[in-house]
Amino acid sequence: MWQVIRRNPMAVFMAILLHIALAAFLIFGVDWKEKPKMAALPKADVVQAKVIDARQVDEEVEKLKLAETVKKARAEAEKKRLEEIKQKAEMEKKRLAELEHKRQEAERERKRAEKKRQAEIKRKAEAEKRRLAKLKKEREALEKQRKAEEQRLAALEKKRKAEEKKRKEEAAKKKAEKEKRKALEAKKKAEEKKRKAAEAKRKAEEKRRKAAEAKALAAKKKREAELQAQAQKEQDAREIDGYNRAIKRSIEGVWVYPSGSGEGLACTLRIRLGAGGAVLDAQVVKSSGNSAFDRSAVAAVYKADPLPVPDGRLFEEFRDFQLVFAPKG
Repeated sequence: MWQVIRRNPMAVFMAILLHIALAAFLIFGVDWKEKPKMAALPKADVVQAKVIDARQVDEEVEKLKLAETVKKARAEAEKKRLEEIKQKAEMEKKRLAELEHKRQEAERERKRAEKKRQAEIKRKAEAEKRRLAKLKKEREALEKQRKAEEQRLAALEKKRKAEEKKRKEEAAKKKAEKEKRKALEAKKKAEEKKRKAAEAKRKAEEKRRKAAEAKALAAKKKREAELQAQAQKEQDAREIDGYNRAIKRSIEGVWVYPSGSGEGLACTLRIRLGAGGAVLDAQVVKSSGNSAFDRSAVAAVYKADPLPVPDGRLFEEFRDFQLVFAPKG
């Protein structure tokens, strides 16, 4: 019912006024005493006589006064009731207006809150967009760095192969010279047979010369072997360093930044690997001072399983090793 009143306040007000008008008409516009109808009498000669009973007249006057008083009381009561109805209607109208005002204010507040919520959603979306753009830029920079490192290693490998080729060519040349020298020596031996007198002296001198050459050749071979071992050691160090960086990139690529951790943290991990780079164990041997950061580093190692490792003898360098985990950003 109140919903009907709220939707049609003017119609309710008009209905109340109509009821008031109808009640007034019924009270003031209708004579409730039916007047007696006089029967038609035959015409006859009557004697005009007038008898007045004072007591009866007083009674009639009192009845008329009482009826008028009752009529006025009823009119006053009806008027008061209509006034109360009118006041209640006004109060209801005012209450409905206040409710409508509160509803509109609540609706405006809801719209303001919704607008604020949408703005917050938009702000967070923009922040997330900027964060993803930054991550993309960092990944691109890392990829560029990786490609540059691969090109550098490829250039070093190409240089090593060129040096190896040059060394083999020099060895072949020396071998050819040695063969030529042997041929000359054979020729000299044939000539020495004809010169027996000078043969012993020449052989002695030749023996001393060969001993000196053999000693020089041995020293040269030893030096070349040392250079080759040093080159191999440097190459191994470069490969190990490359795999260390690859392992760091693999771990940092799946690392999840723990909320509330500061920047510039680092911890040292001891990692044991199996064949193919399978992670067997990962422990913190030097803490960063932030347990959440340490746990996230260990979790990243297991998440990056298997790690990139070399084959053959270099794998032994990664079977049990330590890694400083210090991601940027």
